[in-house]
Amino acid sequence: MPKSKYRELLIEVGVEEIPSRYVESLAADFLQGVKEHLTRARLDFTHESVWCTPRRLGFQARVAAFQTPQQEVVRGPAVAVGWQDGVPTPALVGFARRVGVSIEALDRQMVGGNEYVTATRAKPVASVEAIAQSLVEEVLSAMPKPRTMRWDESDARFVRPVRWLLLLLDNVVVHGDALGVASAGKTFGNRTDHPEPIVVGSVAEYWKALEAGRVEADGQRRRQVIVEEGMRLARSVGGHIDFDVDLLEEVANLVEWPTPFLGTFSAEFLQIPAPILVTSMRVHQRYFPVRNEAGALLPYFVAVRNGVGDSLDLVRHGNEKVLRARLSDAQYFFSKDRQRRLIDHAPELAQVTWHARLGTYQDKINRIKSLFTETKAWWGLESTVEQLFLRSVDLYKCDLLTQVVSEFPELQGEMGAIYARLDGEDSRVVEAIADQYRPAFADDRLPPNTVAQLLGLLDRVDTLTAFYSVDIRPSGSEDPFGLRRVALGLALLAAQTPILGDHTITELLTVAARQTASGQEVMKAVRSLVVARLISVMETRWPVEFLESVLARDFPWRRLHERLTFLQEHRSQAEVVITAYKRVKRIARHIVTKSAALDLEAGIESELGAAARQALAAEENDLQAWWDAIGQLLPLIAQFFAEVLVMDPDPNVRNRRLALLLDVQQALGRYFDWELL
Repeated sequence: MPKSKYRELLIEVGVEEIPSRYVESLAADFLQGVKEHLTRARLDFTHESVWCTPRRLGFQARVAAFQTPQQEVVRGPAVAVGWQDGVPTPALVGFARRVGVSIEALDRQMVGGNEYVTATRAKPVASVEAIAQSLVEEVLSAMPKPRTMRWDESDARFVRPVRWLLLLLDNVVVHGDALGVASAGKTFGNRTDHPEPIVVGSVAEYWKALEAGRVEADGQRRRQVIVEEGMRLARSVGGHIDFDVDLLEEVANLVEWPTPFLGTFSAEFLQIPAPILVTSMRVHQRYFPVRNEAGALLPYFVAVRNGVGDSLDLVRHGNEKVLRARLSDAQYFFSKDRQRRLIDHAPELAQVTWHARLGTYQDKINRIKSLFTETKAWWGLESTVEQLFLRSVDLYKCDLLTQVVSEFPELQGEMGAIYARLDGEDSRVVEAIADQYRPAFADDRLPPNTVAQLLGLLDRVDTLTAFYSVDIRPSGSEDPFGLRRVALGLALLAAQTPILGDHTITELLTVAARQTASGQEVMKAVRSLVVARLISVMETRWPVEFLESVLARDFPWRRLHERLTFLQEHRSQAEVVITAYKRVKRIARHIVTKSAALDLEAGIESELGAAARQALAAEENDLQAWWDAIGQLLPLIAQFFAEVLVMDPDPNVRNRRLALLLDVQQALGRYFDWELL
């Protein structure tokens, strides 16, 4: 279609302030929704773009002036009904009149064994203006929304109330409605600098109106302004900002016209531990802390206001006042906490509920200690290290009772480590408390020492088996207790640290399940979750079928990379093994019972049994020896099936041969589940 038949379509939906965490996803969903609607409407489009601020969703594209022509086949009466004695019946005449086609131009088509009259006609071709009138209503109604609101007596719902709608085609304002709001030729600037409506009559005028109203529609540009001006302000006092990506995105989506400014606070607050200061600024006030070249905090911060305005000094003073009050509270809480040692809070954990169905934090600590006692021989700890581990178990939840963590829950673990260090606890205990939630995501740092790794391992094992024992499990998108994250941390500790040694995650989960009086079902369900989380973080490096095949077997996960590498190197040679394994397994499933020792007949039975035992007898970590034994086993399998009737009429003979095949199956699948490849 020539460009002259395209028109510039611009849509703006004005809303009350959207929560910053939804801005980016709503923009993506809005873009996708409009594109899908235009496609369904048979309107070609190009050069599409989307923008989103806290107060507006926007879309622009060059769109075909009219729908793409399309033919449709309309079915009429059955042929037997359409003619009587060769004369068209009234039903046929009425059908031809309705579809606008002469009787001579009608066709016939078989449908479900019956012949019907059909007509081919062009679908109506509507203009983009006609389609645009209802486009926004349909897109907004169909968009996935995290939470919705109602704002009047209608049943209209959206993330926030819709306040205005602008629909433009070139220099024409299109009349339409969206969630009870009629389109009009106006937009609005940011609340601070231009809250009044701005008249808009064309696409070109719209972009001039946003500039005049101090609205930066481009989210990337808003982030860039904050970074560049924030760094300039920080350098003016001899510092810099380590921009937190999540905070930067949040702040950029809280404002429409970012104006960074520099604030300060009393240097006496620098005596408070830095994590408290940073949390007060970042989490509670959305300020960016300023640091010197050594990484130490300076008594400055950079905040961002919405719009330019004329009273920036007043805004700065207000922000400094709010932060001073917060830091004064933090200073008071910290000084009160320092009047007691961290261990002094331990008895109070018996009064703090972990979960209503799972008891207190003291109950959890007792289970971890019991789990450690049962598996004590696994870890090979010296007496000193063992005592440090038990000390870390006693201390790692104590900061929940401190006033700082009560005020700043984000600092649990981190404050416990600070208080433990100030109390003179061993550095390994301090690190274990600090790293109790690590790793929290795929690329997170792993705990550095044995004490920290063991605490993280046993804590997560207890959490998962305890919740599963009372049937609290992730389902679909629901995971209120973050059990998937816990399982991910457990998987990474088991696979990427040496802490489990030659023991398996299955063994550890089995012991933990006994602690919670649950059985094999809980163990298997938890293991399945942990395996799934491990696969989710490794599937970018290894084929999923490799991971599933290897992890179907129980083995120490510190050897996971070794087994995956072996499979990768031998995959091209494995087809014959896969075929043999599937055939053997398919037949061996008919076994009734299997005796401890097989009394095999001389000849191929005996040879096959000996070859299977050789493969099973290979050293656990000598995959090459097992592979060589499999090479000797494969031709014997083929010979066995050629010479022996497995399903012999004699039930004793039949069962003996099935039992032999079961041994062969175990030998072939000792390290890999070949059915998953």
